[in-house]
Amino acid sequence: MTASFLRGDPFPRGTLCAFLGLVLISFYFRYVRQKLRKAPEMPGQPDSSAVSTSQRWPELRYMQAGAALSVAVFLIAGAADTANDWLARLVGVLLGLCGAVAVAMFGVGFVSLVNLWKELIQQLRKASLSSLLVSIPLAILWLALGLGAFVAMGMVIEKIGVYIGPLLRPLLWGLIALIFWGLWKGRSRAALMLRLILLTSFSAIILAAAVFTCWFASSQTAPLLVLSLLAIGCLNVVFYAQFLRNTSLKDNLIDTSSADSRSRLPD
Repeated sequence: MTASFLRGDPFPRGTLCAFLGLVLISFYFRYVRQKLRKAPEMPGQPDSSAVSTSQRWPELRYMQAGAALSVAVFLIAGAADTANDWLARLVGVLLGLCGAVAVAMFGVGFVSLVNLWKELIQQLRKASLSSLLVSIPLAILWLALGLGAFVAMGMVIEKIGVYIGPLLRPLLWGLIALIFWGLWKGRSRAALMLRLILLTSFSAIILAAAVFTCWFASSQTAPLLVLSLLAIGCLNVVFYAQFLRNTSLKDNLIDTSSADSRSRLPD
């Protein structure tokens, strides 16, 4: 079992390419982290409007290079993990591209969940435990009413017909997005508990989907190949969350504060 785990039968070339790609990308992101942490802060930076995006955000340039290198590893590993035939290699490249897209989608989902959990935990710390426990029945009632309303709207759209239904589906999705936005902006204790219930449910669904996807991919090819490609995706996600997203938020705050200070200046 261990031998098959490491060997990557029946085509070990894909496992070798994925492992070597993981080592290469690990050294790349390690070098980039050290370079970004050693970069000195310039005391007299020019106006942000006169500086290009590549100069203001070197993290974005490094992230783009790392993502391109990671996608290349996915494609090469997918092509190498096939038989020696051009059609099979083409199918392997397409599977590698699908794997890269799937890892990117799950990575964005996990980053969003982590940020939402951080915000929710800060809100929960400000609320008292007794008020949260009292608001649980009301939150469950709101959840039941919301699910019932969504099911009723779906049944109505299905009954309307094939001509009007496609026109109403975008409106339905917009209404769902508006409801979630209003729920997340709500300040009541019931809304806070409802956010906790929904976020816990979404986290369980995404985690279960990620585990099932990894298990299914490992059952179709070498587990070491899947783990190496998954580790490459994790390196990209960690770099994005640690450097690029934080830098973007800081620059947005700086731009907003500078715009506010300019608006306050007398004409």
